[in-house]
Amino acid sequence: MCAVNDVDAYLLPYGVLGRHPEEFYGAIGRVVCVCAVLEDQVTTLRHTLTGANQGAHTHEPVGKQIKVARAHLDELEDPARRAVEAFLDDAEAAFQHRNKLVHSSFPAQADGRLWGHRPARDRTVTDGQADTVRTSMDELRAFIAQLATLVGSFNQVHASAGVRARGRHD
Repeated sequence: MCAVNDVDAYLLPYGVLGRHPEEFYGAIGRVVCVCAVLEDQVTTLRHTLTGANQGAHTHEPVGKQIKVARAHLDELEDPARRAVEAFLDDAEAAFQHRNKLVHSSFPAQADGRLWGHRPARDRTVTDGQADTVRTSMDELRAFIAQLATLVGSFNQVHASAGVRARGRHD
């Protein structure tokens, strides 16, 4: 049980989130930060595919950025189309998993499990049910590694899409 004045290294009372290892917060923070880079990459890819000016549409959610980019896939030739489509598929899955992680409440478990919950996201669920997520530090590390690989693949995917897009508009 936590005393009222017990706080973590950032002066957050333990009563708010409970006691989790700093490694957990470091992992969640990396997920958020790397996904911010990925979101910028998706927006840049959308700009390239649509011929939009840099900075346009940056207010739109990443889901819409992906949807608009997908609408232009048929304008690309293979293998660029397949590469861009795979990148968008992986990005969409990454954002869905990110949302599960960062929008869940992770009450500290006495046995150290990383278990979280959030209100059900399915629009048909109206009875207060919750979606749950169970993860581990190993799974978080693996997800961060997947994100790093995806972000690292962007330059090649973007270059192939850009060459095709420039060739199409010249």
